[in-house]
Order: sequence, then structure tokens, then C-alpha cells
Amino acid sequence: MTGALPLATLRHLLRHPAQLALALLGLALGVGTIVAVDIATASAQRAFALSLQAVNGAATHQLTGGPGGIDEALYVRLRRAPSPGAAARFAPLVQGYASIKDRTLELIGVDPLASAALAAAGDSAASVTYGAPPREWFVRAGTVVLGAGTAAQLGLVPGQSFALEVAGVRHLAYLAGTIGEGRQGVDGIVLTDIAQAQEWLAAPGRLSRIDVRLPQGSPQALAQLRALLPAGVEVHESRAAARETFAMTDAFITNLKAMSLLALLVGTFLIYGAVSFAVLQRRTIIGVLRALGVTRGEVLRLILTEAALLGVIGAACGCLLGIAIGHALLGLVSQTINDLYFVVAVTSVAVPALTLTKAVAVGMATALAAALVPALEVAGSLPQLALQRSVVERRAQRLSRGFVLAGVLSGSAAALLIGLSGHSLLAGFAGLFLVLLAVAAVTPALLRGLALAAARLASGSAVARLALLDIAGSLSRTGVAVAALGMALTAMIGVAVMVASFRESLREWLLQSMHADIYVSAPGPAGNIARRLDPEVVRALLATPGVRAHSEARHAVVESPRGPIELNALRLAPGSAGAVRLTRGESGQAWDAFRQGAILISEPLEWRLGLSLGDTLALGTSAGRRGFRIAGVYREYGNDRGEILMDLDQYRRHWHDGEIGGLGIYLAPGVTAAAEIAALRAAAGGRQALFIRSNADIRALSMSIFERTFIITRVLYWLAAGVAAIGLVSALLAWELERARALALLRTLGMTPGGSALLVLTQTLFMGIVALLAAVPAGVLTALVLTQVINRRAFGWQIDLHLSPGQFTNALLLALTSAAVAALYPAWRSAHAGLARGLREE
Repeated sequence: MTGALPLATLRHLLRHPAQLALALLGLALGVGTIVAVDIATASAQRAFALSLQAVNGAATHQLTGGPGGIDEALYVRLRRAPSPGAAARFAPLVQGYASIKDRTLELIGVDPLASAALAAAGDSAASVTYGAPPREWFVRAGTVVLGAGTAAQLGLVPGQSFALEVAGVRHLAYLAGTIGEGRQGVDGIVLTDIAQAQEWLAAPGRLSRIDVRLPQGSPQALAQLRALLPAGVEVHESRAAARETFAMTDAFITNLKAMSLLALLVGTFLIYGAVSFAVLQRRTIIGVLRALGVTRGEVLRLILTEAALLGVIGAACGCLLGIAIGHALLGLVSQTINDLYFVVAVTSVAVPALTLTKAVAVGMATALAAALVPALEVAGSLPQLALQRSVVERRAQRLSRGFVLAGVLSGSAAALLIGLSGHSLLAGFAGLFLVLLAVAAVTPALLRGLALAAARLASGSAVARLALLDIAGSLSRTGVAVAALGMALTAMIGVAVMVASFRESLREWLLQSMHADIYVSAPGPAGNIARRLDPEVVRALLATPGVRAHSEARHAVVESPRGPIELNALRLAPGSAGAVRLTRGESGQAWDAFRQGAILISEPLEWRLGLSLGDTLALGTSAGRRGFRIAGVYREYGNDRGEILMDLDQYRRHWHDGEIGGLGIYLAPGVTAAAEIAALRAAAGGRQALFIRSNADIRALSMSIFERTFIITRVLYWLAAGVAAIGLVSALLAWELERARALALLRTLGMTPGGSALLVLTQTLFMGIVALLAAVPAGVLTALVLTQVINRRAFGWQIDLHLSPGQFTNALLLALTSAAVAALYPAWRSAHAGLARGLREE
């Protein structure tokens, strides 16, 4: 008999292909979403790591000098120094950004001989080449080397001259050669000689950094190197610098992975429902087998083996699906990283073996965990009771009451966890998932209670009363499906409210912070300190008729004991201080202190570094580290890592950087923005291509970047909602098909085909509405957790909650559509099935 059990399981699964396919699809979507997010993020991380290794990847340390860079004379002194020069290798670099045919690439000026020598001292090394003979680098002006893939995409071949733009200034470049045939990591860079890069970036005699390779395990060499460095130059480990750069995306990636886990969590309910229905459909057979001597252990192994089989097949399908989704998701992830953090060129998809192994393990674990409760239930039942459906339903009703208590405990645990966990993002997500589980736990009892209440109110309609009482009496089948849908709708509403609240908060901030009529900057990625305006162009712009006043800005990245920090140095136009909304600090005192050398910090920086009003923050200046008092905290949504605001004159005094990165133009009365923009373009024409936009254009651009960023979030929550919809369709389809005999009996007693179809539709729509009713308040609570806990801990932003009816539209459509689709086939079948055949079905 033991050998026949697996065959019986296989025959049952094959006799219910639709139910099996829907269960597998739900699990595959959940696993596939996790795989897709892992592939997209791993590919972006790998592309970033390879781009770092492409030039001087053998360096163990880096020397940096703040916004002004490093005097190139230091490199000469280090090469000539007797120690640690004998043991160390040095390679100077100049970094910036260049545009070729509207494609932005990282411009890197190198000394090919020094870089090759440094690489040769490493483990990789002698294979490093720079695409052209050394003579080409030094004898021809404008010589560059591109990645082979990039050159092909741009339609360039070695020996060709072409236009290259740096900070809006057009230059003539010559492609001496290509690198990277079959090698990744070089498609996002353009290499040139250091002197040429200094000329293009208007930084004569300055280096961005010096790469250093020190002997392994030699703290003495590091100490000797530090002793040779002047004030304002700091040494960092290369790996630590790389980690710090990519750490900017940690919160973004964590949010993606949490959304992918939501899809799997919903899939868990789907597997639970599928296994529960499979057990219920075979309750008579299992009861007979138990009566004939099959042990509880054998029944338990039978159900768990079936679940493990579903898990393996679903996970395998999920891996294939995840790879396909990952290809599509990669473009969205890399675009968001380019929009918000740094330029990365992803040219290949990385599929880590660990991801696939994890996916299979997660799929099996999910299936086994979901099947454990129904397996224990049927294995522990007495044989005679297993034959009785009423026993199953009474047990389901008792469990639903217990789940209410579990939901209350889960919600309380979420509140305690969030309240006591400080800044922990992981604890915030754990609290969010506890909230979702609480919603799922209380939904079955809510479904039963509302069904009974509605049945009493519908006493005038026999069909409606019968439909509602049947829902309340079939909780073992309907409860799990409605709980899964309710949880997915909760997440959908929560995310929709969060996104809408963030959008409205951003819109209000943009309206308040953009006082100037026109903004002028050099082209290039945000945060690039090479975005400088030519001084002659600045004078021409400000001499344009129609300019009433202006503000000046300079962006920089400065060192601190807490890592690199972005700094915005401003010279504000008279009366424009109101553009900065202070959330802490008295306005008049803060701005007086600001002009005297104090700093203002944004809310994200305050949150990330745990700073407070009145604290002192040490920054690395040209003369070494100096403390700056925090005079105020201001609201800001443009940088999730946070930034510092400093008076431009104070900045120049401490960092000796006289460049201007941007202008805010205030127009005279009667002058239109469109007319003035045309005049400004004419004033800069032929000297520097600039971004000249009205404040309305800047707001529109900012909102478009916002919408593009949240496309990924919407894709992921729609995947989770899709899993829930499949779960509802699968569960209700199985339930309705199992009730074929009861429906046929009602037809023989006089119910019309239309009445039979209406009964089925009433039941499914009622369950969809109950899921929505449970999800609406829970969704608002979820939105509060997302805005006040998750986003706050991930990015430091303070988001005000904004509610509107439109935020609930998608959830309503999903609930009603899922319910209607679930009713279509059973309704048609009940209306057209032969009565005699239906009465014979068991």
C-alpha cells in the first residue's frame, strides 16, 4: 500500500491540471520576482566593480584632496621619496565626465606607463593594455581610447576624429584605439592622457586622485606614506572607497528586495490554499486509507512530498521566469542608479549561481511551510472524522477565531518592533511584514462575520442568502484565498498612498525651494564637481538685459570622519532665503550664523549621521580638518544621502575653489522666461553649451525622474498583486467546481441557469469586496509605516501623508476583476452542465 500512495498523489495532480498550473504559476511568480531583483542588482553591482577594476584596479589605497583635487607636484614628490617609494607604486588620475553623441561617459585621464607599472605589481597584471602605442598618447592632441563595445555603438573606428563635449564645451577628439574586446567594465569610460584631461576639465596642474599600491600587510609603509602627505590630502583603502560609493544604493536595493519578498509571501498563501484544497478533495480517500491501516507518518510524508514536488517545479519555473524578468528589470534599475547616484554602464546580465540555489531552496521551503499545517491536520485526524466535511469546517472556524488573536499579537509585535528598533531598516521591514500578516490573519474571521451579517440582511432573496451562508460555511476553502488577496491589496494601497504622498511632498518642496525664474548649469551628471561655468560666460549671462538679480552655487564632495559628504555652497539672492525650509532652528539666527561660517544640513544627513542642531561636524578642508557648527536643518528631497549647505564665500575661504557650478536668474518685471532663455542662450552661444531651464521646466524634469524611479516599485507590487489574483482565481475555481453536485441539486429544485450563474458571481464578488474592505484601513496603516518608518529609515526623508480617492482605484479594480474572472467558468459550467451528470459527481 505504501508504494501506491505516491502514484495516487501523481494521479490526483494530473486529474486537476488547471489547479496545479495556477499553484505553480503563483509560486513561480513569487520566486521569479526574487530572482529578477537579484539579477538586476547583481548585474549593476558587477558592472560598477568591473569599471573600478578597469583602470588601476590593483591599487590598494587612494589619495584624495577634496573639491580642489591634488597638486600634481605631490605625485612627483612621492615618486622621488626614498620611502615608501621603494616599496609603493603610484598612478595619478584625473576624473570627470564627457558626452559623445548624447551618451555620457566617465572621462579618465591616466598616465599609461605609471598605470601599467602599478597594475604589473598586482596579481592581475601584465595583461593591462591601453589600446594604443604609448607614442600615440603623447604626440597627438585629443587622443582618446574607448571600450570596443562603446565605439561600435557610437559608430566610431580607430583613426577617426569626432566631437567630444566636456562641461558643455565642445572639443575635437581622436580615437587612437579601443580596449576591452571580450572584457567587461570598460564600456562606460573614455581614457585619455592626464594633460589632455586637465585641459578639457579646466584643471591645470590638478589631479583627482593618486592610486597607490602598498605591500600587503605593511602598516609601516602606510604610516610612512601618511607622513609624506600635506594638509588636506587623505589616504583611503580602495575597497573601502568602492564600498562607500556603492553603499549609496543600499537603501534603494533593500526596498526592491523587500517588494520581491512580498510577492513570495503572497505566493505562500497560494501554495497553502492549493495543498489544502488537494487534501480536502481527497479527504474521503485519505480517511479510507487511514481506516485500512495507513499510518499518520505515511500520510504526512505523502502531503509534504507532494508540496516538495510543487516547490521544486515552481522554483525551477521561477528561475527561468526570473531570468526573463531580470533582463527587463535591469534597464529600470540601472536607469534609476544613473538618475540618482552615479553613472554605471551595464552591458551584460549576471546570473549568480547563489541566486539560483537560493531560489530553489526558498521555493521548496515556502511550499513545505505552506503545506505543513494542512498536512499535520489531516495526518492527525481520526479516520472516521476525516470522512466528514463538517469536522473540517468546524475546525476552520475555530482556527479563524485563533487567527484573530494571532493578528492582534502580530500587530502589537509590529508596533513594539518599530518603536524599539531605532534606525534599523531591517526591523522596519519586519514590522511592515508583521502588519501584512496581521491583515491576513483577521481576514477569514471578518469574511465569516460579514457573510453571516449580510445573509441576515438579505432575507428577502433566497439566492443571495444561500450564497452568503455557503461562504460562511466553507471557510476552509474561501478564507485563505481572501486573506491572500486582502494582504496583496493592502500592500497595493499602501504603496499607492506612499507614492502619491511622496509625489505631493516633492511637488510642494519644489514649489517652495525654486524661487529663481531661470536656472543655468553646465551639462553632466548630477553631483559632478566638474560641472563648472566658464567665468567669461557667467559675465556674459549676467550682463544680459532682463536679469534683475542672481544666486550662485557650487557643488562639491568633501571628506569627513563619517565618509564623503556632498556640499552645496550658495550665494543667495537678496530675500531668497525662504526657498530653504528650515525644520529645525530659528530662521533669523540660523541665517546669521550661516553667513558667519556655520552650516545647514538636510534632513537625510541629520538622520543618517545622527546629528543634531548645535552639533559640530568635522570636514576636510584645504588646511586639514575643521569643525563647523550646525545652525539649522532643512527639508530636501534631491539627495537621499544628505548634504550640507554652506555660504559660498566661506566655502571658497576653506577650499580655495573659485568656480561656479550654477546660477539662479531672477527676472526684471515684465520679462518672460521664454524670451530671457533665448537671450541667455545667445549670450553663451559658441562658448559653452548650457542647461538653461525655467523653474517650471526643472519641476517637470524632477517629477519625470520621480515617476521613472517608482516604475520599478509599481512593477513589483503589480507582480505581487498578480500572484494574489491568481491565488483567488485558483481557490475559488477549485471551490466552485467542487460544488458542482450542490449546484446541480439546486437546479433540479427549480433554480434557473441564470440564477445559478448569479449565485456564483455573487459569492466571488462578495469575497472580493470583503478583501477590499479589510485592505483599505490596513493599506492606510501600511502607508504610514512606509512613509514614516521605511522611507525615513532608508532615505531620511520626512514625507507628509496625502490621501485621495484615486489612490484606492487600482485595488478596487483588482478585487472586482479577480472575483469576476474567478466566477466566469464556474458560472458558465453551472448554467450549462447536465443535471443528471452533476448529481452523479462526488
